[in-house]
Amino acid sequence: MNKKVDIKCTKYQEAIRLKYNGESYPVIARKLKTPVSTVEKWFAFGGLLKEEYETYRDGQNEIRKSQAEWILHKSVETASSMLVALMGSPDDGVKFRACKEILDRELGSPKETIEHKGLYGTGLSYEQILRKARERPPDG
Repeated sequence: MNKKVDIKCTKYQEAIRLKYNGESYPVIARKLKTPVSTVEKWFAFGGLLKEEYETYRDGQNEIRKSQAEWILHKSVETASSMLVALMGSPDDGVKFRACKEILDRELGSPKETIEHKGLYGTGLSYEQILRKARERPPDG
């Protein structure tokens, strides 16, 4: 006699939740008072809970992705302000990386390396350019 199994029952839904949260089959088995071999069969290819688990997993992953996108969206202004603030660092390496990051984000990363001939072909090094920029009186 083939009896109908309700995979929406609390026990099976708890097994699915525990698996999604990274619990091992032995831990799931112990918590549900079920043999490990039975729990393994539930999630095996063609197993009782395989499809239900995949549906649950995909739904939970979508929720997490949406939450992460919302958090990141809220943080864009702060991150942008921090990059701009880093351009005022006394460390030239920090300044350079902040500037490069902003330019890469706005203009895209360069596809090829271009040989640098200095400021407008003057042959000045980056250090010399920075020194001259620091010596220059502020505009206005």
